[in-house]
Amino acid sequence: MYQDLKSKLEMYKKSLAMKKESVARQQEPVRSNFDIDKLLEGFICSNGEGSCFVTEERYPASYIYGGCSIGNTETLNTGILRNICGDIDNDMSLKDFLFLDTETTGLSGGTGTVAFLVGTGFFEKGEFVLRQFFMRDYDEEPAMLTALNELLSKYKGLITFNGKAFDWNLLHTRFVFNRIKPSMSEPVHLDLLFPARKIWKLKLESCSLVSIEEKVLEECRTDDVPGAMIPSIYFKYLEDRDARGIKRVIKHNKLDIMSMVSLLNRICSMLENPLAETDGDRELLGIGKIFESSGDYQNVIDCFEACMGAESIIVKESASKKLSQIYKRSKNYEKAVEHWNNMLKDPSIPKIFPMIELAKYYEHKKKDPFKALEIVEEAVRISAGMGIMNNIYHKDLKKRLERLRRKTGSVGNA
Repeated sequence: MYQDLKSKLEMYKKSLAMKKESVARQQEPVRSNFDIDKLLEGFICSNGEGSCFVTEERYPASYIYGGCSIGNTETLNTGILRNICGDIDNDMSLKDFLFLDTETTGLSGGTGTVAFLVGTGFFEKGEFVLRQFFMRDYDEEPAMLTALNELLSKYKGLITFNGKAFDWNLLHTRFVFNRIKPSMSEPVHLDLLFPARKIWKLKLESCSLVSIEEKVLEECRTDDVPGAMIPSIYFKYLEDRDARGIKRVIKHNKLDIMSMVSLLNRICSMLENPLAETDGDRELLGIGKIFESSGDYQNVIDCFEACMGAESIIVKESASKKLSQIYKRSKNYEKAVEHWNNMLKDPSIPKIFPMIELAKYYEHKKKDPFKALEIVEEAVRISAGMGIMNNIYHKDLKKRLERLRRKTGSVGNA
């Protein structure tokens, strides 16, 4: 409790210092021919808390980004969406969701970090609207959050990329700090980072949005701002009111929103037709894992069975393990045993896992402890030869070996 109070006090002190800096800048305004309203088309949004700067662009349904028409995303099947967000109701559609992305004064969050730019995207009257809220100084945060809150009140859910851990978490904190009740208390939150990692972590070195945009959506940004530079660009703007750097940050934020729209479309296309839309076994394995998480086991089986001919040992082993476990849970032991035996026949796949599973099967299902003992003794020899005497498999094998020897009246060294 003491640490919590201390953290709140530090946050208050930092916020007070930022407001003092803001007041000082207002008393001695910096004149610039490159301020935000001179470089970008937009408008001043005023409300009871003050004002902030807002830009807005509209894109027709036919607009193509990341290899897909924006309008295709609006009509995505809700049933498909539930595979990546189980909280979505049957009566919800993409029109009920707001795409959201922030640019902040710090990349790790924490005390004193604020979102100085909030990008949003939504479908309206057959168009995709991209609206961005920018606070020109710290004292504009309440006004910006109020304007954003009004927009949030029209939607039931959010679509973000790492928004559960960062963007929405930060915004919620700032709402509370500014004593503004968020119009979204517990939104349905579709965070694209999680399905993206499942699909591409074996294929890409990085699963960042920019990396996926380039390697998967085949969109290459030019003159983009590295995320690590964004806080310093904003601090510089506060000093000299030269918004040329901010203009690049706003473009970066806009492309993040557009990428999320295209990425959602791409993921849903893969979920709707996995065998045709995935590009290789690694993606197919990831799609299978998404179906597994959502409980769609028929699609899980189709995806993992299609991975059996994969060149990648990692893909083949992972799919084989998961398939055998699915068949085991459904009591289809014939198929489970088939996969365990196939794993034993494949020289590229480690043998210990299928041998333990087969030993369990023969001991408990076939009631053949002698066959189980034979498999376990061989597994122990392999384990010892591989030098893995202290891992979890060896401990399991040792206990199993001792029990089976008691059952069968056999003797020997573990």
